[in-house]
Amino acid sequence: MNSDNNTVMHADDRLLDQAGRCTDALKALQPKQQHQKAQLFALLYPTIVELLNKQVSQKAILEVLETQGLKLHPARFKELMAAQAAATSTPSTDKAL
Repeated sequence: MNSDNNTVMHADDRLLDQAGRCTDALKALQPKQQHQKAQLFALLYPTIVELLNKQVSQKAILEVLETQGLKLHPARFKELMAAQAAATSTPSTDKAL
């Protein structure tokens, strides 16, 4: 019976090792570059809005973003601006619950 317990323990150890390796591999995954750009843009959005309100041109903003590694086509810039505007202006429905 002791050998049966050892076999089960070894199987459990192997399973835990495999689960650990799978977990490590999954945690090493990175979001797609487009999603990373969207996340970065979301963090920069308040500053961009502030600059646009100060009459800084979209072209100037895009040039600075590109020098900092965030290259965006003007159409993509407008899409991200619209998405962030919608996300920040949408009231939370959780408060009503």
